This record gives sequence, C-alpha cells and structure tokens, in this order.
Amino acid sequence: MKVYQSETQEYIDMPVIGKVRYVGESFGVDALTDGLEYFVVGILDQDYLRVVDDSEEDYLYPIDNPRPMDGSSVGGRWEIIEDSNGELEKIKYLMG
Repeated sequence: MKVYQSETQEYIDMPVIGKVRYVGESFGVDALTDGLEYFVVGILDQDYLRVVDDSEEDYLYPIDNPRPMDGSSVGGRWEIIEDSNGELEKIKYLMG
C-alpha cells in the first residue's frame, strides 16, 4: 500500500500485515476514530503497532491501549479484522 510520508512529502510502498478496528474514545483531528478500521504496516517489539491512521500516514500506537502519547485521551483497544500472515494473532493477548 502507498503511505504518505510528510517528512519527504511523498508516498512510499509499505507491506500490509493486516487490518484492525479501533474501539474507544476518538482523539486528534488526524489520529484514531472510534469504530474505524486501519491498516497495520508493522509491529515494533510487541509493544506498538505501526498503523496508517486518519492522517493517511503511519504512526506507532501502543498495542495494549492505543492512545495519544500526551495522555489527552483514555484511548481504547484494537480488534483484529484481517491478519494475512498470522502476525497479529501472535500478539492478540496483548490487545487489551
């Protein structure tokens, strides 16, 4: 999938691992919205999902409680929608 990179102002190809739904308090203008589905393009140290959020860029969100780093929202949780190679299933127990 092509993902926008604001630093270079271009789109780059990134492999999609799966798709998740965010369930929780919506936050940020271009972050996560309750009930929307998002593409996962990476997993970092079983602590963070690299998600293409509402900004159409990829950002890291905690696996156990996706929320803004500044604590301005209580966040929520992930539900697995698609898991093309089983990587998300391996960390499902961490997803709150």
